[in-house]
Amino acid sequence: MASQEPIVTVEGDSEVILADTPDARDRFEWQTREFTINCHSGRKIEGRWSGFPIAPVAEAAEFPPETTHLLMTADDGYRACVDAWFGLEGFVGFVCERLTVEGGDAYALRETPRFLAPEIDSSRTIRNLSTIEAIELQPDEEARDYEAGH
Repeated sequence: MASQEPIVTVEGDSEVILADTPDARDRFEWQTREFTINCHSGRKIEGRWSGFPIAPVAEAAEFPPETTHLLMTADDGYRACVDAWFGLEGFVGFVCERLTVEGGDAYALRETPRFLAPEIDSSRTIRNLSTIEAIELQPDEEARDYEAGH
């Protein structure tokens, strides 16, 4: 059986299915971008990924104006909840073009699709990303509570 191409479901008031297809590349402004990832070990990881900026995908998925955070889930259940302003600057990398790691290699960083953003912490670079959901946190809620157990 042939392996299925990865997809990312983006949920706002509408649902958008994001995949590395010619139609999606045209519709959502396929780009190649450089990112620096700050690893929890103190290393800096620099790479170049090709994929989609979040902003046009968020517009197509009709993220509600009251959205405060983006809840991202990997296919293994790992989750990260990031501020919407940070997430909208983000990117879904479908192809890892180049990777440079201080003091070694990080094969897992090649796994895609992956959420990336400028100067991102490695715990936020969700690999094998499966969903991005626009959510509204109340003032007494913590983003980390959405990540509990993951």
